[in-house]
Amino acid sequence: MKRILSIILAFCLLCTAVSARSSKVKNVRAKKINLVWYQWFDAETQKNELTPIISEFEKTHPNVHIELAAISSETYWDRLALDIASGVEGDIITLDTGAGLYGYYSQREGGAFLPLDKYIKGKVLEDGTNLEKDVYLINSVKIDGKIVGLPYIMFSAPMTAYSKSKLKAAGLTPADLSTWDSYYAAAKKLTVDTNKDGTPDVYGWGEPTFVETLSRWWYMHWLWTAGGGIFPKEQGPYTPDRLIFNSPENVKAVEFMKKMYHDTAPQGTKTVTDIHAMFANGSVATCQAAVWTIANFKAMMTPDQYENDLGLAPFPSYSADKKPVLVSWGNPVAISTNCKHPDEAFEFIAYLHSKYAQKLAMRRAAPTNKLVYDDYAKIQPKQAAFIQSCQNFEMRNVPDIKQWNQFDHIVQESISSALLGTRSVKDALDWGQNEMIKALKS
Repeated sequence: MKRILSIILAFCLLCTAVSARSSKVKNVRAKKINLVWYQWFDAETQKNELTPIISEFEKTHPNVHIELAAISSETYWDRLALDIASGVEGDIITLDTGAGLYGYYSQREGGAFLPLDKYIKGKVLEDGTNLEKDVYLINSVKIDGKIVGLPYIMFSAPMTAYSKSKLKAAGLTPADLSTWDSYYAAAKKLTVDTNKDGTPDVYGWGEPTFVETLSRWWYMHWLWTAGGGIFPKEQGPYTPDRLIFNSPENVKAVEFMKKMYHDTAPQGTKTVTDIHAMFANGSVATCQAAVWTIANFKAMMTPDQYENDLGLAPFPSYSADKKPVLVSWGNPVAISTNCKHPDEAFEFIAYLHSKYAQKLAMRRAAPTNKLVYDDYAKIQPKQAAFIQSCQNFEMRNVPDIKQWNQFDHIVQESISSALLGTRSVKDALDWGQNEMIKALKS
């Protein structure tokens, strides 16, 4: 009898232990995991793209909550650099291969972002997307041979957006926008003071002058196409003696931009968004555009204007032997090395590359999932044609150096000051070159 009682007692204790362990496991599973996602996208993007994607992901991962940390694009990169340095950045971080990865990655010893190779290897999503085989731009998110992000979406820039009706009224064709000299002549002709009050009512060209991250792209293509840039073809070694920012080629490019700005563009401090709004309302006849701006045009213009009056032409060539130099870049998502739940974070950034998420992202950008490109051409024909046209030209990107955040500000400040006339072109570029030398030596 004692033996039987001992067995019964042992069994009860075992059941109690199992029950307690099971309860503990359930509590662990039920515990809500909060992942903060750093990104800078506008309210429209959050409403139509990010929020639905998060909602669908959370349905299949009910213990995970994705919290959007919406930071303005004007302050995002300074904030990100500061937060990484302080160790308080989000779990998931949106980056920009056009703004460099290494400058942010290198701020923490051993790297600020987790290597993802072991997660990606053999990973196939439920919809059949193979992350190793079906995603573009994987090579653009490698540092020291390790994948430190997933590309998510990609862009190309720039093309020239023009009003078909305004070109026709001025007796011009898109071919008149094909070289710098012919573009200037066309922009002069398109600049019209209809009410004769001494101020143009329509400007032939629009160019941003506000010191902001976006303006860098609107400047760099002019420098590259003239044969200049920051370093020769933006390739290393990235040493002070190889800087070409105040080169004769860059001087020519900025002198041309200044002439265009003075003679054919709205004056004063203007953001990229300001210029695009003026194009949409008809007060600017031509401006440069990236693939993401097409969605903005669609939102700003009437359906008839968007469908029938918006034209896109290649960025102008410097001369017959100097074709335009464009750029293709992505907005990859990375996982912070401070993230306490990297497995769940990876599941989310992988889901961003699903067919469902990529189709939502088509509104403003090109998808990186190869499996949805037929849909992309049907859903966004103007964007797909834009991407296809850009493939005919050399693609270049800014140098991926740890000082890029400083360089970015220098490019913006120097060229903006030259256009606005607060410095001469030569003084502005000399100042920029000297500031870049200081940044490299610091």
